Amino acid sequence: MSPSETQRMDICSEGIARIWRSWRSDFPSAETALSASRYVDPADSSAVAMRATAAALRGEFLPGVAGGRAQEWLTGLISLLSPRAVRWAVEQAIRRRGTDPALASQVRADALALWAISLYEGLPGPFPALLLGAPNGGVAHLAAALGVPFLSEHFLISFRSPAIHPDDVAAYKARGDGLARPILDRNPDLAVVNHYDPLHDRLLIRHVNHIRVKLLDLPPAYRAFVQARLEPGGAILFIDCQYPWRQYRVGERHTFQVGGLGGVDDEEFIRGSPFIGGWQLDLPLEVQPESEWGTLPRFRQAAEEFARERGYRFVVLRGDSPEHYAELAFRAHRLLSEKEGRPPQGVLVDCFTQLNPEANRLSRLLSCWLPFNCADSLAFLKRMVSHFPPGHPVLFAPLPSLSPSFDTVPLPRWLEALEGFSVMLVGVNPRLYPFDVASLFRFPRELEAWCRAHPDPVRAQLTVEELVACAEEMSVEP
Repeated sequence: MSPSETQRMDICSEGIARIWRSWRSDFPSAETALSASRYVDPADSSAVAMRATAAALRGEFLPGVAGGRAQEWLTGLISLLSPRAVRWAVEQAIRRRGTDPALASQVRADALALWAISLYEGLPGPFPALLLGAPNGGVAHLAAALGVPFLSEHFLISFRSPAIHPDDVAAYKARGDGLARPILDRNPDLAVVNHYDPLHDRLLIRHVNHIRVKLLDLPPAYRAFVQARLEPGGAILFIDCQYPWRQYRVGERHTFQVGGLGGVDDEEFIRGSPFIGGWQLDLPLEVQPESEWGTLPRFRQAAEEFARERGYRFVVLRGDSPEHYAELAFRAHRLLSEKEGRPPQGVLVDCFTQLNPEANRLSRLLSCWLPFNCADSLAFLKRMVSHFPPGHPVLFAPLPSLSPSFDTVPLPRWLEALEGFSVMLVGVNPRLYPFDVASLFRFPRELEAWCRAHPDPVRAQLTVEELVACAEEMSVEP
């Protein structure tokens, strides 16, 4: 069985300490190096992409949220209540969640990087390649197919905040400004996006303020990790996701984003529509790489210069959305089975942070990762279904929602898109979806149980050349 969530996070701290001892000359203090585990949100999509990759490289399943079977049982009972009662219970939990705002002054780019590389502590190497750049679940599936690490360009810090009305964009920004200021003052190599989504994160933003920090340079810890763990002349596969979103310009390295990926675009979030009122600020708007999924050009430039100086191949995997990498991962897993002359056992349709690439390896499942549980991801699934192998099961793990909105897709519409396939819901109680918060616990346990009952391990690994060929094939298709 996989180690508990507590054990896994302990590995982070122990790994940071070991790396600090071996590379102490590169960093300002051990206290700084250890601090990131106190403020990085381990449940955010960027952290989960790295943690799921590291688990798969160890041949492990990534555990669900911390708490164990007792908390799973309790949340299962809560899920049986009315949606209003579920929201109330979740909101009480959110009140206690979040990072102490006093830690904003301790955020350091090098500590963030140390936290990331500590996830891969103890893995054998060196590796023929590694992935670097914007995170998403498709990238995690690609890294697992290649058998190499992934290092994220950005990290989310969810700061605890006094309760506000979720539509009070000015109050949210004012608190975000106070959190961003000490981070920016102490880190010239970081940019900050204060991310405010009053639709999909409506329950969360009452009590937490989301600060996403994005690297502008390659931190010393990343440089040292690459030099220590990448083969001479190996490939840095750079995830250059060009997903755009209009953001308010607050300062030179500071922007404010309203909304995010789903069934609503940036224009509707800002200007409003018959469905939502719009959330505007008296600040200049400009198109930027989207907060959660987009790549900053300055980080790419720094990574490319480092690769050139050190003699590594620099391979850019450019996509216009996270869905691009999800489709690339699907093709990569299909190619692995073709290389071994074996048919896949089925397709795993996972979603957002409901992610476990080890399942695809252990049971020869094609991967179809969905960025979120909204209308645009449903459209992507409908497009991908035509590539699913007929007559094979589909394991479907839709993401529950703490605050479903008008663009959240109900379960019957998901199942309608999968009509004609034998669908197994993983971790989800269909009567309770999308309010089934206990599915966050059940998903990894039920998925692992199915995979161990249906083993057909993929032993081949994707090569860099094969991945590049898949990407080029996608770029020329209509």
